[in-house]
Amino acid sequence: MWTARRILKELTDTSLRKKILTAFWRYGEPHSRLLATHQLAQAMRFRDETLKKMPNEKKAELLSSRIGSPEFDQFLEMALMQYHTHEKNEMMGTFLDRWQIPHENGSIEADEYKRPTADEVRSAVGELSQFDRKDVAVYLASAGLLMDDEWRAAVWPVAEELRLNDER
Repeated sequence: MWTARRILKELTDTSLRKKILTAFWRYGEPHSRLLATHQLAQAMRFRDETLKKMPNEKKAELLSSRIGSPEFDQFLEMALMQYHTHEKNEMMGTFLDRWQIPHENGSIEADEYKRPTADEVRSAVGELSQFDRKDVAVYLASAGLLMDDEWRAAVWPVAEELRLNDER
């Protein structure tokens, strides 16, 4: 099972993790950022105002230091979503096109559509070699995390295969 914590620990390096967590501070909803700021300030014994004044990259580093804490899971999930919808939407769109899923700039627009099978996901990964394998693994693991059981059954095994291949 892929969780936001596992994705960020096992599939990303420091640089990619920082990009993903910075996306939360850059694109996240103001209320979510406010809640994260407050929770992070409490955990680190800072004043909220001190954190608010920090650049997004610094706040991303501080959030990264809390990846092991379950109380930050919702913010990590939001970060993965924001990163993909704002910075990796071209990659998402290319995969969705390959699977013939209606979308608008990488965001699925239809309520009813055929989910890809694990074999279709594996085939797309093989064909769409223009994308960095680490980014693809993070995308697939995140899609399973943020979507339904059918998606999980199709994308999580392939994300795991990419992880294992990366370790070799």
